[in-house]
Amino acid sequence: MTKEKTVGLLELKAEKTKLEGDRAVLGERLQALKAEGDKTQQQIVMIAGALQVLNDIIQKADPEVVETDSEQ
Repeated sequence: MTKEKTVGLLELKAEKTKLEGDRAVLGERLQALKAEGDKTQQQIVMIAGALQVLNDIIQKADPEVVETDSEQ
């Protein structure tokens, strides 16, 4: 004789509630990661700008230094 296992309605509702909670937590984590990614992208842009300004200053002071650094 084989025992059949059935899933009750309460178990299904409990699983649904658990999955909805998991989805909400993952959604919040995704938003936080996106915000962190945006912040990192802004920092990269700012650093690139600072490097460009420094390169311009260095080139005005000594044009050969920037050319040598660019070749490396």
